[in-house]
Amino acid sequence: GVAPSIVSAQECFNNQGEDYRGHVSTTEHGYTCQRWDSQSPHSHPFTPAYFLEENYCRNPDGEPRPWCYTTNSSTRWEYCPIPRCGKSFTSHCFTFYSLYLCISRCSRKQVK
Repeated sequence: GVAPSIVSAQECFNNQGEDYRGHVSTTEHGYTCQRWDSQSPHSHPFTPAYFLEENYCRNPDGEPRPWCYTTNSSTRWEYCPIPRCGKSFTSHCFTFYSLYLCISRCSRKQVK
């Protein structure tokens, strides 16, 4: 059999955002994120493994919150404007075509 894949779509992050799998791909100052499989304009040690997909904001190294390398050659990396989840964060999991999906959402009340 095929091992189930976990797909999570979050609009906010918990803890330090190490499990954030959303699709935000711009930084706090509006820069477009560099793709994780690209070494330009900034070289880095990360590979697209471990959910480092496309150019989405992630936290693969224990920073306080999700971030990305930028496509601006003079700004190496920045944090991303993703809200922290409040206590009303909910997660709904279900099986869909043999994929284990978790859809996570925040309520309107979000903690800064």
